[in-house]
Amino acid sequence: MKRLILIVSVFFSIQLFAQNINPGADEIYREDEVAKIYLTMTSEDSTALLDDVDIWSDEYLPTGFRFMNSLMDTTLEFEVGIRLRGNTSREKPKKSLKIKFKEFDGSKFYGYKKFNLKAEVNDPSMVREMLSLQTFRNANVAAARSHHAEVYMNGGYLGLYLNVEQLDDEFVDSRFGNDTGNLYKCAWGATLEDNNQVYNNDIYEIEINDDVDDRSILAHFVDVLNNTSDDNFREEIEKVFNVQPFINYLAVEALTGHWDGYSYNQNNFYLYENPDTGLMEFMPYDVDNTFGLDWVDRDWGTRDVLDWPKHGEPRPLVKRILAVDSYFQQYVNELNVVLQNYFNESFLFPKFDNLKAMLDDAVSRDTYFPLSFGFTYQDFKDSYTIALEGYNQLPYGLKPYVTTRYETALLVAGIEDQFDLKFKAYPNPSDGNMVFLQMENPFSDITLSNVLGEKMPFVIQQIGANNYVINCNLTAGIYILTLDGKSERLLVSGR
Repeated sequence: MKRLILIVSVFFSIQLFAQNINPGADEIYREDEVAKIYLTMTSEDSTALLDDVDIWSDEYLPTGFRFMNSLMDTTLEFEVGIRLRGNTSREKPKKSLKIKFKEFDGSKFYGYKKFNLKAEVNDPSMVREMLSLQTFRNANVAAARSHHAEVYMNGGYLGLYLNVEQLDDEFVDSRFGNDTGNLYKCAWGATLEDNNQVYNNDIYEIEINDDVDDRSILAHFVDVLNNTSDDNFREEIEKVFNVQPFINYLAVEALTGHWDGYSYNQNNFYLYENPDTGLMEFMPYDVDNTFGLDWVDRDWGTRDVLDWPKHGEPRPLVKRILAVDSYFQQYVNELNVVLQNYFNESFLFPKFDNLKAMLDDAVSRDTYFPLSFGFTYQDFKDSYTIALEGYNQLPYGLKPYVTTRYETALLVAGIEDQFDLKFKAYPNPSDGNMVFLQMENPFSDITLSNVLGEKMPFVIQQIGANNYVINCNLTAGIYILTLDGKSERLLVSGR
């Protein structure tokens, strides 16, 4: 059944002036500058850390620490702990690093216990994760802050990194005003099905109150999510889950193409049991595979924002919520809020240009930058504006992705009422090879184009009095079929 999509302009102003749950920039997290971090270790420890001696070790090694930005130049009098972080990134020549300030009887650093220094080796632009996190925060989703830093080890330059705020007790206290509830880091396989998976600490790793490890609240949430009847679902889910921020999350997830999150890849999110409200809170992390970056052979720029979750697999949190008409309407409204304000050429293109200029020198001197995938300094510069040849995982430059995603999403979520369906095209979604047309009157002009207005080749045959077949060869995405000035959206299915 086709849903009626209403765009409520009053909703825009309500959302824009609502107080954001996230704190702004502070002494550390300053997105408009590149900090410097200096580490000093014994040669034995630096070799153990960086030279693939044991890449899966989580043992912290001691290092001296100095931090510089426009507000400070601070050298700690005590040693901090450092180890490798991440999963697949550990196998890359440029290692991602975790710093723990209290590991060797030290103290917090400007209120923070840990730094996550991410090498961002997948992304030649070095900004996808920063901008994705920023977009989540703009949409009032509790999400980490970040800043870039040049990192040095014993005087040698390790390269440019992104320091991403740790999701821990300090994080939830700063967003929700308390830090006593259970916090779960949800890894690949976290579908939120009611099959006892919530007791698997490899999938739902408890990070606050792990000594008690009482998962009864999480289990109850999953029970309500999966087993409540459709008639009672909205009433019951709102007793256990903070729905609106999750709807905001879904809008940003779909627009940024964050396929490695919950809805598509059952991965990379946190859940927090907020004791003040009794509601479960949802938070994203690891959002580097965004803005068109792809490892699973999909076109994220044209995937339907109204049919975003992975097909054929259980994703009860997104699928049950968006099955509620009022929630679906909130989702469409939020898509338009983000498109109108935070995800468009006018807002993002100047950011791209400023970040590119800010990072240029640091990337040009980063000898580790080419080692993981062969990216060159020229690739860094080109990645903002064009797709990089020879890298299948990068079918979009940053600017082309935003243009494509904006036009695709706006077509679906913002101007659908402009489509006057005077003919029927089926099946829709199509496999991209054959589309049937049924119409009352003969046509004089028919075109098939993608969302950028580029004409697609096709052959049309009449197979009956009012029936025709279009033979074409379309890849997954959204297309516009126009007949005598009347248009219909045609979806070619992905997986």
